[in-house]
Amino acid sequence: MSPSSTHYEIKFIDHAAAQAKALDGSIKKPLQKLCEKKLAVDPQGYGTELHAPLTGYSKHEFRTHRVIYRIYSDLSLVVICAVGPRKQGDVADVYAQLAPLIKAGKIAEQLSALLKLKP
Repeated sequence: MSPSSTHYEIKFIDHAAAQAKALDGSIKKPLQKLCEKKLAVDPQGYGTELHAPLTGYSKHEFRTHRVIYRIYSDLSLVVICAVGPRKQGDVADVYAQLAPLIKAGKIAEQLSALLKLKP
């Protein structure tokens, strides 16, 4: 099946939904466009796979921000796990915020809850 023949559903875990809601309007619109035009169409083609400690996650860069997500090809689902600025060495850095949540199992809990809701 070619990437263009599959449309992926986009879902946000609670953590990422809160981050997206807090974004400035000038970032929300490009995020929405990114989700609709790229991630929903070809999440593997537009993203870059991440390495430890974020193995299993992918990222897409837009403006000064990153979207970090997991792809569930068998469900035609992309789950956004984090959205935020890339500020290496800063506590506001999207990776600095996400890594401890993954380590503590918080992201896994939210992913599990979201996947149970999927019909």
